[in-house]
Amino acid sequence: MKHLFISLTIITMTSVSALAGVVDTTATDTVVDVERPHRIVITERSDNSMNVDVNGCGNSKNFRYSYSTKQSPASASSAIDGDNDYTIPFFSSLSASKSSTTKGVRVEWFESLGMHFGFTHMSGASDACNMGNSIELGFLKPISMAVVFPHSWRISTGVGFGWKNYRLNNNLHFTKDDSGLLSLAGYEVDTYNHLSRLKIFYLDVPVMLKKSFSKLSVCTGAVLNFNVYGSILTRFSKNEMEFKTCDEGVNQQKVTVDLMAAVQFFDIGLYVKYSPCNVLKSNNIPKFRSFSVGFALGI
Repeated sequence: MKHLFISLTIITMTSVSALAGVVDTTATDTVVDVERPHRIVITERSDNSMNVDVNGCGNSKNFRYSYSTKQSPASASSAIDGDNDYTIPFFSSLSASKSSTTKGVRVEWFESLGMHFGFTHMSGASDACNMGNSIELGFLKPISMAVVFPHSWRISTGVGFGWKNYRLNNNLHFTKDDSGLLSLAGYEVDTYNHLSRLKIFYLDVPVMLKKSFSKLSVCTGAVLNFNVYGSILTRFSKNEMEFKTCDEGVNQQKVTVDLMAAVQFFDIGLYVKYSPCNVLKSNNIPKFRSFSVGFALGI
């Protein structure tokens, strides 16, 4: 190419476009046309400044031209460090960077919903549980805040909610005595269409650490659960009649902790949760802990 529309000009115009709203749009453009430059050196410094040096022009070895510009912290952070989080548009539309600080650290509000759906299990009473029909559904942090660090690290917390539904196998059902304690019992003979489940509704406060690798991300953390409601439901049929009992106040632990980990491609992935705490208070039967595995969106 006989004439090189100098890289300096391209960089200058690109900087003007990237810094729209910062550069006065009424300013006169500066165009430097250098024919056959010998060498172009572009330097980005830690203070967010950028310098372009042109050495030599055509037959002149003594030609020198230098240009310097200062980038805004936001654009410099994006250009150098990069935020490699990929989000589904629905979730990213709820995200907003509220503040920026030096070194590329910033705070985001409403950065993800943390929707998750999976199958839960009664760890410690596996023979009693039907995991295929025991379901967990929740939103980990519809109200959330994240501190984003360079190199695609972030720590997030928030407030969410969900429920876990533990369903027993077809041979057992929950019962509640006069003192309010739960236990397990078998069905009467000549009954069918058996269903018995324990439901726990909770509010949660997660603390999650996340690392992104281009399109892939991994996260781990702990979830503090406030188990605000519990109930049992038992239903069966006998002599062509349907019987159903429902009781509230199941003596669930008021506060439990889940350990959680997830792997995501873009914002879609798999998660696992395990609670080292018993779901029910002591003296209730069965004694079990919660284990869940399933699908996640935007944790």
